[in-house]
Amino acid sequence: SAFMVRAQCATLGEVVPGIWLMDRWRFPLLCVAILAVSLRTSTGQGAPLPESQVPPGLRQWIGRDNCGEPRWVAFHNGLAEVVGRFNRFEFGPALGGLVALLVPVVQDPHVAFDCSTAVSSAFGLAAQCAEQLQLPVLSARLRQLVAIFGSFDYQMKGEEYIDQSPWPVRWMDSMDGILRSMTMLKRHEVQVDPSRGFPVRQALAQSSSASGGSGSGGGKRVAIVSVCDYDAGATPLARLSQINKQAYAQKHGYDVFVYEKSPYFEDPLAKLFVEPPSYRPAAWSKVDAILLALAEGKHDWVMWMDCDSFFMDPEVRLEDVAAAAEAEQCGAFNAAEKDDVTELQGLVKRWMDGPAGDLGWFEDLLDAQLEHDGGSDGCGGPQELFGEPPRNRTLGLGDWLFQQRRPHVIASEDGLMLNTGIVLVRASAWSWRFFQQVRWMTFGRSPVTQHPWWEQTAMVYLLQLPFTLAHASGVAASAAPQDIGPTALHKGYASACFMFSQKHLNGYPPIVSSALKTHTTFETGDFIVSFSGCKVYSSQEVCNQLFLGYFFQVHDMRDFESDPALSLWL
Repeated sequence: SAFMVRAQCATLGEVVPGIWLMDRWRFPLLCVAILAVSLRTSTGQGAPLPESQVPPGLRQWIGRDNCGEPRWVAFHNGLAEVVGRFNRFEFGPALGGLVALLVPVVQDPHVAFDCSTAVSSAFGLAAQCAEQLQLPVLSARLRQLVAIFGSFDYQMKGEEYIDQSPWPVRWMDSMDGILRSMTMLKRHEVQVDPSRGFPVRQALAQSSSASGGSGSGGGKRVAIVSVCDYDAGATPLARLSQINKQAYAQKHGYDVFVYEKSPYFEDPLAKLFVEPPSYRPAAWSKVDAILLALAEGKHDWVMWMDCDSFFMDPEVRLEDVAAAAEAEQCGAFNAAEKDDVTELQGLVKRWMDGPAGDLGWFEDLLDAQLEHDGGSDGCGGPQELFGEPPRNRTLGLGDWLFQQRRPHVIASEDGLMLNTGIVLVRASAWSWRFFQQVRWMTFGRSPVTQHPWWEQTAMVYLLQLPFTLAHASGVAASAAPQDIGPTALHKGYASACFMFSQKHLNGYPPIVSSALKTHTTFETGDFIVSFSGCKVYSSQEVCNQLFLGYFFQVHDMRDFESDPALSLWL
C-alpha cells in the first residue's frame, strides 16, 4: 500500500526570483502535492540481489515500505502545507512547521526509518528554508540529516524508489546539495581558523603558544583499541597495523589492544539483543571495544583507531590532542577538579551488578548519576540551546546530553559528516552513558543496526540531530535568527563532542580521497593516514602496495625482514 500524488512543480529559482541563493545553487524541484491514496505495486527498486547474497540481518529490511500507513499520509498532508508557506516566502514559519512535523517522528528511530524518504525530504526542505534565511551552516547541518535518512532507503529500496516516490526529494540532488554545502562549510572553518589546515603537530604548537603553554596534557593514561580481522594470506594489513600501533604506544607509554576478532561486550543488558551476533555488522564491534576498555577503569582516555589506519607522525601525543580540545572548549578549566575515572569505576560496578534485561532500572541508574553530578562539568555551565530539543528518555535525548560542555568525544568531520574512524574518548561516566545509548539503538530488531553507516548513524542521532533541530526551532520563532558554526555559540552538535579537522586526525591516500570527493588527502607531515574505501576504488593488490608504502615511511624495512607474517610481502 502506498499513496500517489498529482503535483504542481516549479523550479525554485523561477518561483522565488531575487531571493538570496548561496553560491547561486540550483534547488531541486518543490512539489505542491495533492494527496490521492491508492494501491500500487512497488516500483523502482532495481534488480534485487538473490536472497543468498543478502546478509541475513539485512533481509527483513530490503524492500520494506510502510509509507502508505496513516501516520505518513498525515505527514504528507502537513508537508504540503509547509510547501505552501515556502512558496509564499514565509521561510521562518515553514521551518517551524517542518520542525513540528519532524520532532514526533525522529524521537523514535523505529518510526523515522519506517518511511525515511519522507523524513529525508522534510529535512531537505528545512535546509532550503535555512538557506533562504541566510543561515548556510544550519542548512549544511540539516543536509547531513537528509543523508542519514535518505541513505537508508537508498540501500534498502534503491535510488529509483526515492526518485519516483511522492516525496519532494531526489537522491542525486540531495547528495549534490550536501557536498556543495559541506565544501562551503569546510572552507569557512579554515578561513575562521587557518590552523585547521595545518598538520596537527603544527596546530597543537600554535594552540599551546596561544594559551601560554598551559595546554599540556602530560601524565594521562591512554589505551588504543582496534579490531584487525583480515585474512593474512590476502593482505599484510593486520600485521602492519598491529606493529604500527604498538610502536607508537610504546614510544608514549600507552596501552594497546588489537583484537583479531570482533569483541563482544557482555553485561546485564546483552540479553536485549534478540538476533544472532552474526546478524550484527562488524562495524558495531567498535562500540563493544570502547566499552570494554572503559569498563577496565585503568585509563584516562581511550582511542578507537580503525585497523586500516597508521600513525604517520609518532611525535604527536594523544594527551596534547585532548588538552587542545579542552583548552578551546573550556578555556582555563582545570581537569583535576573532576575525578572522572573514579566516578566511572563506581558507575560500572553498579551497572554490572544490575538486573538482567531491565532497561528501566538502568535508565534510573543513569539519571541518578546525572543528579549526583548536579549537571555541572566545571566548564562554564550547561550548554545554551537556541530552541527546545526533542526528548526521549530511552533513546538518550535528555539533560545529560544537552548540559555537558566539556569534551568527552573527540573526532573529526569529513566532507559528509562525523567520521568515526578515529575517536578519542574520555574515560568518564558521560562517555559510558553515551556509548551505552549508542549500543541501545541496536537492541531488538532495529533499523539502525543495518543502516549503511552503522554506528556512525547512532552517534549522529545523539550528537547532532537534537541540537540541529533545537536550533531550527529557535530560528523559526526568532525575529533575528542566528546561524550556527565555528564563530557562533552553537555549532549544531553537542558541546561534549569536539571536532578537529579531518586533516588533523585522518587524511586519506589520493586514490581514495579523489574518488570519494568528501575526504581530505593525506600529506607528508600529517598525523594519521586512513585507507578506508581503498578496496572499493582499486584492487586488493593496489591496496596492499599502499599499506606497505605508507608503513615503511615511518618504519625501517630491515627491522621486519625476519617477521614470518610479513615474509610473503617483503
